[in-house]
Amino acid sequence: MALNIITADQVLQVNAIITYIYADPGLGKTSMGFTADKAISFDFDKGAHRTGELRRGAVVPVNKWTDVANLTAQDLAPYNTIVLDTVGAMLECIKSHLMSIPNNRQQDGTLKLKAQGSANNIFKGYVHMLIGMGKDVVFIAHASEDQNGEQVIYRPDLGGKNRNELYRIADIMGYLTTARTQEGKSVRVINFNPSSAHHAKNAGALGGESGEVYVPDLKANPTFLADMISQAKAHINTLTPEQLATIKANEDLENWQQSCKEAEYASDLDQLTESLHDMVESKHVYAESMRQTMLLRAKELKCKFNKESNKWGNPPEFQAISDEQRDQLQAFIAERGLDVKTVCEHLGIDALTQIDVNTLTAVQADIDNLAKESLA
Repeated sequence: MALNIITADQVLQVNAIITYIYADPGLGKTSMGFTADKAISFDFDKGAHRTGELRRGAVVPVNKWTDVANLTAQDLAPYNTIVLDTVGAMLECIKSHLMSIPNNRQQDGTLKLKAQGSANNIFKGYVHMLIGMGKDVVFIAHASEDQNGEQVIYRPDLGGKNRNELYRIADIMGYLTTARTQEGKSVRVINFNPSSAHHAKNAGALGGESGEVYVPDLKANPTFLADMISQAKAHINTLTPEQLATIKANEDLENWQQSCKEAEYASDLDQLTESLHDMVESKHVYAESMRQTMLLRAKELKCKFNKESNKWGNPPEFQAISDEQRDQLQAFIAERGLDVKTVCEHLGIDALTQIDVNTLTAVQADIDNLAKESLA
């Protein structure tokens, strides 16, 4: 029997995709899920009842993981789209299931690290099973608002490794929020193009150049999500596997760079390191670039990697020089013909008391060099 080989320059038909929508509260993300093609919603978040007349699809109220873990292709045969609402509650459901097994619990009652890894594997395996059945999968998630300096960032309300895993496997991902029209009206819009303010993916080329898809009245447009997914598939099916892989890889890199930029603590770097391991194992084309981006962020945060614990450590807490050390430093500065203002401007600080005591020797050497340069 001859093999059906599709070369890299030939289009590869895609019949099922993963759509990921995360949203601010009260914008109708659950109702939107029911506008997918022959949808069935796995209601992990206990919110399907709030959709009222917009609940046009079947619902599985999930109280425990075994309610959906053993569903078969025959069970799901009448449905074309599986809506997981919300993906955060789904992951917690899996963890609760594992927590019920005594061997998975630590002495303090928390989940063992190995069991947490099992939860991630169960989650990934389940999603791939649904895709293997030919079902479109829609992840619904809450949005979280984080502050990075003066920049407000919106992203899915999930832990770092799980969030990065979903970024990787989703074909399209959009942030559902509100916007103002020129007439001053409030409208709902899904942003599919990534930006410094939110994470997104747009392999389906939705929303044109802006990547913005405006959400209509769902009562009058009961097939909104079905139509959007169909449009994304139609575009993806115009691409060769090589083109699609390039688009996804670039979006993965962009979201990774954003995640690194948002990292603030050693625990964030730990999560990124775990995700990077998956990228390396899957031979992601940008795995090395991702590693370098993460290391650069670690350097900026002054975090050190401990090879024994295999964890990142936070930098030591800032300890300012004492008043006595400040006075001695002022004399040191004067002896070299400099003034405090010039030195502070050189160091990029407002006062000498902003100098960390652990860097005092290095600062004195820097001041010495500055004095020599001013005399040259």
